[in-house]
Amino acid sequence: MRTQEVVASFMADCKLRGLSPKTLRGYDCHTKRLIELSPEFPPKSDTIQEFLATVKGAHNADAYYRTYHALGNYAERRCGIPNFMQSVTRPRVPKQIMPTISNTELNLLAVFLEKAPARDKAILVLFIDTAIRSGEAALKRKDIGEDRIIIHGKTGYRVAPLSSITRDLLLSLPVYEDGYVFHGTGKYKDIPLGSTGFYKIVKKYLRMVGYQGGKQYGPQTLRRSFGVFHLKDGGDLKSLSLILGHSSITTTANYYTPLLTEDVIQIHHKHSPIKVFEEATNESNT
Repeated sequence: MRTQEVVASFMADCKLRGLSPKTLRGYDCHTKRLIELSPEFPPKSDTIQEFLATVKGAHNADAYYRTYHALGNYAERRCGIPNFMQSVTRPRVPKQIMPTISNTELNLLAVFLEKAPARDKAILVLFIDTAIRSGEAALKRKDIGEDRIIIHGKTGYRVAPLSSITRDLLLSLPVYEDGYVFHGTGKYKDIPLGSTGFYKIVKKYLRMVGYQGGKQYGPQTLRRSFGVFHLKDGGDLKSLSLILGHSSITTTANYYTPLLTEDVIQIHHKHSPIKVFEEATNESNT
């Protein structure tokens, strides 16, 4: 069986299941490399193992692994061919604690946005309030409700809660014939903003408040920050998972629990048994 034939069937299945354009682009790139590695299907596990060892970056290698594992699962269901990835070792991806904005930076952001153009202010407030992804921010006015917005996310259409201040800002913007809420400026005023435009605007204001996040400057930073503020303020994981549009609460727990470093440190200081030694030291000093 030709690998190209299996890949074509797999990609068609992914499109029918409505996977996001970003995921489809990744699958397309990775499977093209697989066709080069092994024109005949199924590929040998050793071939895949050796290839993954040459991929630069643990996250990139893991992305290839996940694509090929998904393809192997599909071939097993469709053709009865055992998944060729079963004996392939998954690349180890070091855990990272992704940066989020602090309370001080959030307060500074609110100050800067008071003098910002209405469109920019609405964009930042939307991301801060709803924690939507950059690819979900291309809203249409018809999708704005009294206390919610309808967005097209990674798993299809979903509802995201909306505060009244955010709704008022969105509805105060100019009305465009195409129905989109956010447009470019100048010669791009007739073109709806996309993910790149949203990223640049968010990055601009995060830099203004002195946020130091390395390469992490886009709407995803505000999304992560929302999760941290939500949990610190007493919100629960289940609610956060629904707001973020995660398909599983496990995803929410894996991503956001490690970000609560400060809370863990405070709990440690309160309950650490080291306080026994502190009490003994105080008694000896008296």
